[in-house]
Parts: sequence; structure tokens; C-alpha cells
Amino acid sequence: MRERVGWILLASAAAAIPFLTSNTYYLYVAISVGLLTIVTSGLNVLAGFTGQTSLGHAGLYAFGAYTAALCATRAGLDEWAAITAAVVVTSVVGAAVAAAALRVSGPYLAMVTIAFGIIVEGVLIEWGSVTGGPGGIFNIPKPSLRAHYWTVTLAAALALWLTANLRGSGWGRAFVAVKESEVAAESLGLSAYYVRIVAFTVSAAFAGAAGALFTFANGYISPDSFTLQTSILFLLALLFGGLGRIAGPVVGSLALTLLPELLTRLIDYRLILYGTLLLVSIYWLPEGVVGAVTRTRRRLAPAHSALASSLEASVSARTASALASSLEASVSARTAALSPEGRGIDSEAAPRTDLGIPLPHRGRGQGEGTILNVDDVSLAFGGVAALAEVTLVVAPGSIHALIGPNGAGKTTLLNVLSGYYTPGGGTFALDGHQLNGLSPYVIARRGVARTFQTAQVFGEMSLRDNVAVGIAGPRLGSVLGALVGTPAARRRELEIRAQAGALLHAHELGDLADTAAASLSAGLRRRLEIARALATQPVLLMLDEPAAGLSPVEIGLLDRQLTALCREGGLTVILVEHHMDLVMTVSDRITVLDYGRIIADGAPADVRRDPAVIEAYLGAAP
Repeated sequence: MRERVGWILLASAAAAIPFLTSNTYYLYVAISVGLLTIVTSGLNVLAGFTGQTSLGHAGLYAFGAYTAALCATRAGLDEWAAITAAVVVTSVVGAAVAAAALRVSGPYLAMVTIAFGIIVEGVLIEWGSVTGGPGGIFNIPKPSLRAHYWTVTLAAALALWLTANLRGSGWGRAFVAVKESEVAAESLGLSAYYVRIVAFTVSAAFAGAAGALFTFANGYISPDSFTLQTSILFLLALLFGGLGRIAGPVVGSLALTLLPELLTRLIDYRLILYGTLLLVSIYWLPEGVVGAVTRTRRRLAPAHSALASSLEASVSARTASALASSLEASVSARTAALSPEGRGIDSEAAPRTDLGIPLPHRGRGQGEGTILNVDDVSLAFGGVAALAEVTLVVAPGSIHALIGPNGAGKTTLLNVLSGYYTPGGGTFALDGHQLNGLSPYVIARRGVARTFQTAQVFGEMSLRDNVAVGIAGPRLGSVLGALVGTPAARRRELEIRAQAGALLHAHELGDLADTAAASLSAGLRRRLEIARALATQPVLLMLDEPAAGLSPVEIGLLDRQLTALCREGGLTVILVEHHMDLVMTVSDRITVLDYGRIIADGAPADVRRDPAVIEAYLGAAP
């Protein structure tokens, strides 16, 4: 409610400015705030949502400005046609730059974008026949300042609305997922490289639109307006306002435009001012002004905070109570289900488990043959063999456990099977289709889901949004539809969120659906990660130490989930786990690794009695 009131007050103030003054200087300053808001809204998509730093947006701003100027002065196009052309050209340039630049990240990406901005500035100066050289382009048709104020103000409002729509869509979740954990995002079928290209392209389009509007506000442009200092100003405004916050660009643009105007006597110290603001943003306002205000407001609302804390604190108690009654009521059925013979699929079985967990419709029922074949897979790191001629056969609809001492190669094998490591030798195939050499996101799209040894949740997102990333996967729809918020995009979003809520309730996480994942305990993070993996509707689910950090009651719930999913849903599970009671209870087959080699493979009872396993791992006589 407070946010809505704030937006109404801001809109009212913006609408009142032309009626309160006819001073062209004040109108031009207000237009400058609007232009900076448009650029930083686009930069927010790239840096705030996706976490990629660009210091070359002045070059994209220049492409928009010069495209609009050339269309207006040489092609004779009107203002709106020139702006449209500028957006299209800048989007294409942005996509091309992103395709090359986004093969690197972090400081390397910043260096590449700096180089792009410097190259654009040099071309503007040297290509005089087209750009006018250092003198720039004159005599650009210029609308009245008051009329252009309304154009820029509406464009800034539109930019904020579009970014808000995008953040609340599947694309917005994909951007944040890639920012939070590229590894986890790719395990859900998202191509981090492609997602970043889309983000860069959208950001470039906003910069192009702002550049075109800048051209018509001035009636004249020159290379002096598109230097590295301009790129730094864009990024600083966003950092000061608040990365990833919809209102961040507005606050940062107001501060970085009005403050220099108020301190005109200190114009020679502008760079010192910018540097000071940057230090303040990094050390004292890491979430920007908007983030600091939001955090303070939450601190002043103890009742809401206490409610959120109590929900998480009491979830284990509620789970314990529910499980205690259900375990007591179904103990005989559960005992039968835990044996391999008890996991056969009844052709009349319902498509949901007794826990109410939606089952993957891509799963295969338990039957003859194999679903995963691993043949002589080897991998070495610096001459040290992590895997040595590992051969594995996994039956469909079964739980196949991988056990062994720390450093035996269990997680390494999962990383190979999910595409994060490329084996030095051997092959592996899922349901007869070779997976060697495929990227992790491609393997995930083939029906392989996994969890990680250290739970990889998207901390900035709620639990509902975490699971929604898995449900949507790579099926993100049109980015234009997400920006505009078309009825079809909104309907699909409602369906995804409803499915995410149902899956969370099935995993006893429904009460925490709108809680930030970063606030969860280790046990709840594990359960969320499993729910998110199941949301992808996998054929093969690989769990890396899922019982780590779980209470005995939660381990009991995991036990029931695994057996029910395989018994009724035909899901195949590879389980890496050190909790031997769970492994021996739920597994159909166990493979034991030691120093990257298989030392035992067979039924749980046989593995338990194997002398080599006892010596290497179990450490006790049979």
C-alpha cells in the first residue's frame, strides 16, 4: 500500500511540474531526470536482475541518438519513426555485442564493455562523413520543450512499468536465477548464456530509446555526450538508487541529476562527487537508497517479522505432528513399500502419491531394460584419477544408491552425468540417447534433474518463485509478451504460480511459499531444492546427500517421498548419501565407489556383507 502511495505521489509531482513553472531550465532538468530513468531502467534489467556489469552503455545510448538524428535529418522521418528505428538498431547492436561480450563475466565483462564504449566514441569522432565528426549533427527537428517533457515523462513511466512486468514474469525469474546460481539455473534447463543475451538486448533497447529522446530534446548531438564518464554515471545512478529495485532508477536519477545542478559551483569536482557517492553506495548502502528504506521499514514492523519467523520455526513441529499420525496409520503399508518387491507399478495407480506430490508425467514406469547406461567413464584432475572406468546400469523406476567414503568420486560422477564435467573417456546414455558432450541445460531438458551437495537455492526469490523456475524451465514464452504483460502471459503466470503453490504444499512448505529462500534453515533448503527439481518433471532425479541437515522426522518424509515417487510415478532416482539407514532402507541397488573405482555393486543386503565395502566404508563386521 505504501509503495502504491509513493508511486501516486511521484506521478502527481511529475504531472504538476509543467503547470508550476514555465522556466525552460527547470523543464530541461526534469527531462534529464526522465532520460536517465529510462537508461537506468534498462541497465537494471542487466545489472540488477541478471547481475552483469556494463560500463559501455554510453555506446548504446550513442547508437540510439545518432540513429534518430540521421533518420530525422537525412531520411526525413518524423520523430516517432526515428525513435522506433533507433530502438530497433540499438537492439540489434546490443544483441551482437552481447553474443561476443557475454562469453566472459564479472570484471572481464566490464572491461569488454568499456572497450565497446571507447570504440563507439572513436568512430563517432573519426567517421565525419556520417556522424559529423567532433562537431556532431546539427539542425535536428526539435519539438517544443513542454511537449517533449510529456513525451519523456510518459516514456520513463512506460520503462518502469515494462521492467516491473518483466521482473514478475518467467523471464524475470530466469534473470535472477542466473544471477543467483548459474549452476542451479542450468540444472533446470536454462541456458545462462542465452538468458544474458536477452537481458542485454532488452537493456540496449531502453538505452536506444533514451538516446533518441535525448537527440530530440537537444536538437544537436556530438561525441562529447557519450564518453566513459556517461557510462559511469548510468551505473552509479542505478547503484545509488538500488540494484534490482523497480524504484531504484527513479531515485538514482533524481539524485544524480539534481545534485550536480545544486552544486554548480563545484562543477570542477564532479568526478570527486561521483566517486564519493560510489563509495557511499558500496559501503553504506549496498542495496541502494530504496533497499535501505525497505529494510528499515521491515525492521519497524516487528509483528510481520515475528510472524515470518514463527512460520519457519513451527514448520518442523507441524511436520512432525502430521507425519507422526500418518506414519502410525500406514506403518504396515509403508513397510511393504520399502522392499524392492513392493515398488511395482499398478496399471490402475493414480497419478499422484499418497503425499499429494504431483508426479512427473515424463517418468517411465518400472519395467524391463535400463534407463541409464554408463560405460567405462573416466575423469582425471591434474593426473589424479577422480573416476576410473566406471560402468553403471540403472533400471527404470528404481532407486540406485551411490555410496563410498569422502573423495570416492560420487559427486564427480553426478557432475559428469549432468554435464558439468566432460569425461576423459567412456560414454553415458539416457534411455538410449547419448549425452556425452552436451551442456548441462541440454541434459536437463532431456529429463535429468539434480540437487547439489550444498543446496543451491535462489535466495533473492520466494519459495514459490524458486519452484516456478523449475516448472517453467526453458519455456519462458515471448520476452515482448513478458514486458507488456499480455493476457496470455498473465494467465500462464497464474497457472505456474498455482502449480508451484501446490507442489510446496505437498512438500510441507506451503506456509512459507512467499518467504525469501535466503532465510530458510539448511533442512528447509534441502526440501525446497528437491521440490524445485521435481517441478521440472524429470525422467531421472539425482540427489546429492539430500538427508544432510534434515531432522529424523524430515528424513522419514524424504523416505516416503522417494519410495512413493518411484513406486507410483515411475521416477528413477540416483541417490548419493551417507545416511546408511536411509540408503539401506530405500535402495533397490547400491554401487560403492572408492578412489574413483567401483568396488561393489548389487542388492543392499549383498553390499552390506561385502568385505571390500566393510573395509573401505562401513567399517564394521557384517
